[in-house]
Amino acid sequence: MQESPGTDKENAPGKPGMRCRGGVGIRVLWIVASLFIIAGAVVWLVNNQQKNEERFFRKALEISEYGLLTVMQKLGETPSWVGDFPKAPYEDGWYTAKVSRYTSGDTVFLRVESVGHIGPVSKKQQCVLRLSIVNGDSAWIRTSAF
Repeated sequence: MQESPGTDKENAPGKPGMRCRGGVGIRVLWIVASLFIIAGAVVWLVNNQQKNEERFFRKALEISEYGLLTVMQKLGETPSWVGDFPKAPYEDGWYTAKVSRYTSGDTVFLRVESVGHIGPVSKKQQCVLRLSIVNGDSAWIRTSAF
């Protein structure tokens, strides 16, 4: 019995001596291309996450400064006011604020704190006001900000 060409048992698939034309090269190329695509996706995701965090941080800072401004306006209307501002909405976030009074020697101070929140980020702003009395007039003077 004579075998037809191409059915040589030595060159049959799965046998030693099998002829593969481009199979390994294509697989390596496919793996390298996949790795580049995955690496690009990871870089894009990390960059996007960082931009979101920066945007949230800036917005939380803006919200806390707005809360600080609101407290300052309240103190302008009622200079002896001390207390807490309840949670108040501001654009996409919210803020809380509180004013506490303390003395050092014979000087009266107010500590004003405001915390802005948006998404996963919170930012706290605070300042200290000193009561100044000149010629019978009193005013709160900002002495420090943290």
